[in-house]
Amino acid sequence: MHELLERLGRGDIAIIGMCAGANQAWTAFFAELDGADVGTLAARLGFFQPTIIRLFDDARLGESMVAWTAFANLYDTHAKWGPNARRALELNAAFAASHCSALVKAEARSAAISYELDKIPGAPKSR
Repeated sequence: MHELLERLGRGDIAIIGMCAGANQAWTAFFAELDGADVGTLAARLGFFQPTIIRLFDDARLGESMVAWTAFANLYDTHAKWGPNARRALELNAAFAASHCSALVKAEARSAAISYELDKIPGAPKSR
C-alpha cells in the first residue's frame, strides 16, 4: 500500500492501469465463482494470486495489492458493501484459509480492518 500511495503521489499514471487490470481480473474471478463456498474460494485464491501479481510491474507491489484490489472490487464508497457484504465476509475467511503468501494474508487482515468488515451484520466477532 505504501508503494502505491508513493507512486500515485509522484503522478505515476501506470499504476492506474495496473489497478484497473486487477479490478477486471477480480470481476471475472467473482463471476466465475459466484455461489462458491469459502473452501472453494480459499483454494482458488492460492492459484489466482500470481495472476494479480503479474499485473503489476513490481512483484512485491503486486503481492501487497492482491487482497486490497479484491476487497476494493466488492466495495462502493457510497453504497458501502451493499449486496456484496456476504461475499466480503466469505473472501476474508477465504484469504485466512488460503495458501496465499504470508504477505497477502497480512494485507488481507489489514484490508479487513480498514474496510471495517467486523461491522457487517453477521460478521464473526474478533477475539
